[in-house]
Amino acid sequence: MDTLGKDYSKLMAYLQSGTFLGSIVILSVALIMLRFIKQYLIKKVAYSGKDEQHKNTFIGMIFGVLQYIVMICAVVLILHLNGVNVASILAGLGIMATIIGLALQDTLKDIIAGISIYNNNFYKVGDMVRWNGEMCDVSYFSARVTKFRSVTTNSTYTVNNSVVTSIEKIKDQFFLSYNFEFETPKEKIDKAMERICERAREEVKYLKKISYAGIVAIDEEGVRYSLMLNCPAHKAGLIRIQVTQIVYEELKAHKLRPLFFMDSLFDEKPKKKKQ
Repeated sequence: MDTLGKDYSKLMAYLQSGTFLGSIVILSVALIMLRFIKQYLIKKVAYSGKDEQHKNTFIGMIFGVLQYIVMICAVVLILHLNGVNVASILAGLGIMATIIGLALQDTLKDIIAGISIYNNNFYKVGDMVRWNGEMCDVSYFSARVTKFRSVTTNSTYTVNNSVVTSIEKIKDQFFLSYNFEFETPKEKIDKAMERICERAREEVKYLKKISYAGIVAIDEEGVRYSLMLNCPAHKAGLIRIQVTQIVYEELKAHKLRPLFFMDSLFDEKPKKKKQ
């Protein structure tokens, strides 16, 4: 009981000491600095001329690295304030570096990979990508992790940056293609496709551009006609559905029946007409 009482007295004395209060102040200052740094980065990139996607990616990248630096400095100061011989620790930096490197090697790999992803513009927040065969948008990016959100299931995948060794970035342009029998009058198809473009420009939100590419291929499956669409990649799924609805209505109104449907965005396999 005497030992327990002494330990309690020592703990209470430490909690009331200037050393403990100093440690709290250092930690508080570090947290305030991180808040200030984040606000500064947000304000700085607001006038950089970059789009919103680049801004969010940049903030996540830089803040993630600075966060580690500030917290490491705070820990060193707190150790020094509490009587720990930081100089002797730094003197044995070679051994400490090895130990820390082994303990944090995965974290360091993630940070290095995150820097590479940002510098090489592999992707940015808001981009549409194909991750593990699934269509996803990049919802979050930091120095260590990336979050991918599935377009089809709305599930979120949190992935360490070092795991992302390769990825397919979906462009903001895709094609909708339709095959018709060789005997189908081209003038009739042209008229229907032009009407589809007119309606899509008026009715489909976020669609930047749609144009009729005309005949793009002739093979044993018939004559292939294509529409070319430009839109934000993360809106491509929604726009594809809306345009397809217009295509259905106009082809029906013009009494046209395609042999099969091809969509370069989702890589659907052709469906041959049943005999």
